[in-house]
Amino acid sequence: MISTTENTAGSKSRAITELEPLCAAYDGECVKLEEQISSLEADLEAVKAKHLRGLKKQAAIVAAREAELHSAVEGSPELFVKPRTFILHGCKVGFSTSTGSVDFEDEAYVIKQVGKHFKARFDELVKTEYTPRKDALRTLTALELAKLGCRIDGAGDVVLVKRVAGDVEKLINKLIEKLVSAMVEEGEVQS
Repeated sequence: MISTTENTAGSKSRAITELEPLCAAYDGECVKLEEQISSLEADLEAVKAKHLRGLKKQAAIVAAREAELHSAVEGSPELFVKPRTFILHGCKVGFSTSTGSVDFEDEAYVIKQVGKHFKARFDELVKTEYTPRKDALRTLTALELAKLGCRIDGAGDVVLVKRVAGDVEKLINKLIEKLVSAMVEEGEVQS
């Protein structure tokens, strides 16, 4: 049987029935938030639908103009001897020297080869990173952790307030995920 009151040393007791209206008020406000999130999502979809076609069309035009300009500059190196670049209508065009980038398929193979051919410079050419594994450290006792200079923060009884139905956090995370993916998609359209 669940006690309707809980006695804790040094604090006044509260009846479970006093928590019921607080839970109801919290749940009601969460429902309002869910409705606002749904409304926002619907508005975002409408705005996206309204502008997406035009954005895609304009992005394709910009990409075509960039390719055309790139081809024209590439085909006219004699124009860019000295100076090597010009700024025309806010566009910097010409040639610049690129240092390139190091690329490889098999990271483990490269590390092995550095160790074989450049042993004296291994630490310079290969990044070695040591990081404590918190999930593995959790398996140690508090005494063992103390020997290592570690502690566990936030252990023990904590207040729990969580909606069982409708989980607001999931809704907010879903909304944020949708907003981020929409921004990423727009970034791809503009690229």
